[in-house]
Amino acid sequence: MRPKIWSSPLIQLKRVFKTEDSRFVAIVGLKTTGISFGVTLVVYTLLYEVIRLNHAFFLAHGLVEFSEQNFFYDFVTQEAFESMTAIFAFHIFLFFIGSYVGWLILRPFKALGDYCQEVLENADEVYQVEQFSNYNLLTRFSEFFFEFLRETRKHGEIVQHSIPPQYSRIHKPVFDKIFMFHFGILLVIVSLCSCLFITDSVSSIYMSMVELATNTLRDPKTVGKFFGQQMFILNDIVWVTVILVTFSYILLGFHLYAKVSGAAFGIFATMRSFMKGNYSSRVHLLGFAYVRENTRKLNKYLDFIEKNYSKNKAKKSNL
Repeated sequence: MRPKIWSSPLIQLKRVFKTEDSRFVAIVGLKTTGISFGVTLVVYTLLYEVIRLNHAFFLAHGLVEFSEQNFFYDFVTQEAFESMTAIFAFHIFLFFIGSYVGWLILRPFKALGDYCQEVLENADEVYQVEQFSNYNLLTRFSEFFFEFLRETRKHGEIVQHSIPPQYSRIHKPVFDKIFMFHFGILLVIVSLCSCLFITDSVSSIYMSMVELATNTLRDPKTVGKFFGQQMFILNDIVWVTVILVTFSYILLGFHLYAKVSGAAFGIFATMRSFMKGNYSSRVHLLGFAYVRENTRKLNKYLDFIEKNYSKNKAKKSNL
């Protein structure tokens, strides 16, 4: 008996992301987190410049209370350092949400691949479509296609079958409103959470600067009026946050949707070609490695059908 070899957590983590689909899920999580983290850095940089400007204003007016620069920055940035744990915890949470989005994107392809693997052993296996993450062009035509293959196995030969008109006119990826709506709901939630978290954090730091000034300077009423007059700066920072986050996640949504529609159309085109009589049609997608494992299962099933049922038809036609 061979001794059990202990593997470190890093090796185990590497094994988790060994497959293309698991790496895709992790990359989607990183992209989702990276947008929020990047916007946070941009907004914090803007806020830092505002703090520097206010500090320079106080020094220019001879306010000796702020002559010690380190004291001023240490106090104002204390709020930011105290919220560092929350910032990292929030972005870890975003990573898992983004990974879940990536898993939803791959779920229709996984359902198709799992069915192809199971139906080879059990011809009565039923192809089940999950409504929340289905992509109509792929899932609806797959139901029709697999029913065609079920009838093929039942009759012992590939029988000619007409393609429904709504599928025969499709020659490029189509926009699926229902899928995009379900998919967009998660991105909207992520966008709202990012906006609220970033703006709340920025407001806390800005108000700590106001508190320091009003409690330290000799004329708190004048200082309060001064900061009140520049509240538009904080509002502008909030709007910059909202615009950057919203625009970035919209771009991410269309980017990820292209990952779905392109792969789905390639699989659909292969199925349609097979039904039209091109029994050598197989799925060969370039740039869609994250669905390769599932397309291989589909190709294996098509190999099985062609090998065992197209020959029977050819023999009958020669009689």
